[in-house]
Amino acid sequence: MFTLNRKIGFVTLVVMIILSTAANAEKISLVADEWPPFNGVPNSENEGFIVDVARSVFENNGIEVSYETLAWKRAVEMVREGYNNGLIGASKTDAPDFVFPSEELARNCISFYVRKDTSWRFTDRSDIERVALGVIAGYDYRRWLLDYIQDNQDNFDKVQVITGQNPLQRNIMKLIDGRIDAIVDNEAVIVNVAGKMGVSNQITLAGYGTEVSYIYIAFSPKLPESKNYADILSKGIDILRASGGFKKILTKYGLTDWK
Repeated sequence: MFTLNRKIGFVTLVVMIILSTAANAEKISLVADEWPPFNGVPNSENEGFIVDVARSVFENNGIEVSYETLAWKRAVEMVREGYNNGLIGASKTDAPDFVFPSEELARNCISFYVRKDTSWRFTDRSDIERVALGVIAGYDYRRWLLDYIQDNQDNFDKVQVITGQNPLQRNIMKLIDGRIDAIVDNEAVIVNVAGKMGVSNQITLAGYGTEVSYIYIAFSPKLPESKNYADILSKGIDILRASGGFKKILTKYGLTDWK
């Protein structure tokens, strides 16, 4: 009986240690709005390229990753105020005060899409003045286009700004319904979302912007651990790229390495 009690006590102690370790494990919280294939539905089979990279890097460093989706402007503010650690899909224009890693996670060139029956094409900045453009509040559309949006935000014949959840899906439906003439976003994202909606055959590419920006996971300026997380991510991306793991994750989402 004494031996049995010792065994029970030992097992109980081990379980308590395991539970205590799990409870005290370091965690990092990442937020964004859905922007597939870069970041998609949390806890799904395909959470997105950037989420998969983040999980691989941080979990290899003993850090548990929590990922949730919010409306974009709210996500930015939650990270800025330190309620969450990191913002997925940020550019240095979105959040210049954030802590950025040295390694980006995507190359971004804005793309314009229209209905299939529309002849309008984007070849020059002045072309934008001839359409009603659907945009998403808080997104980085390059300085010239952000200025245009600001100047025309009250003119629905020029610009229509959408907020809240699923903004790109809603803009695509507005485009198909003829309530706007064109939308602008990352090409891979538009193709992914339109494909899931089953409307790819109703829209077409109308042109690209010329300016390139880069997409990151950016960390809260209010949290002291942000610099360390940025360094861990940068080093981890280098290791993942060298090992072939980075390419494997890219391929899963139909993407290619820009470097």
